[in-house]
Amino acid sequence: MKKFDVETENLIYTKKNFFVQYLGKAFVLICGIIAAFIILFSIIYENAPVFGVSMQPTLNPYGANKSDQVYINRFANYTYGDIIVLKKDSGVDLSHIIKRVIGLPGDKIEIKQTQDGIFVFRNDEKLEESYIFDADGSGDPHNLGMQTTLQQFLDFRLAVKTGEIESDAVFDDNGALILQKNQVFVLGDNRGNSYDSSKYGPFEDEDVVGCVDFIIPYGTAPFYYFLNYYTGINLM
Repeated sequence: MKKFDVETENLIYTKKNFFVQYLGKAFVLICGIIAAFIILFSIIYENAPVFGVSMQPTLNPYGANKSDQVYINRFANYTYGDIIVLKKDSGVDLSHIIKRVIGLPGDKIEIKQTQDGIFVFRNDEKLEESYIFDADGSGDPHNLGMQTTLQQFLDFRLAVKTGEIESDAVFDDNGALILQKNQVFVLGDNRGNSYDSSKYGPFEDEDVVGCVDFIIPYGTAPFYYFLNYYTGINLM
């Protein structure tokens, strides 16, 4: 065999397939991005099942092994209307509770009866709360849930004023709750079945575990939910 022929054969066998190389590099890069995303997501979020009925109809439990799932952002700031998870070591059976943010430091909070019904007022403005269980068509036409919330608020205020309980809650001369620095006022959406700030007063910032960013309904696989959320691909 001629020398020229040998070199030609060697060139044939050592020739690189650049398309395969680029494809391999792209695959490794995509895998790295996915791995980094999963690690970062696990650092930021923790997930938990929903127990109890205090946040219905927004969050729903369906039994011991069947419930909506929430993903809690440990680092997010929260504001009015956000759903947050708080630590509560006394007065309730669970060590953590989940409620909706109603008031922040400096706010004046009132729960009172008007000619049109019972409502929550923040800084003298009535809140429009379409999310609560007492909303029209929810099955509670007589607003019984808000009656419970009002009574809990009045009982708590009386207990604070008489010294029956120790609390950092501050009420003005008209009976409105004035939220102090680092205090947050929270209520459950199912007002007739919620132990919240109407009963225990405001919580502290340090009690807040995180803010709920994602709610995954029971029966929905988290993988498919997040695939659809981040890519728009719907496989459900």
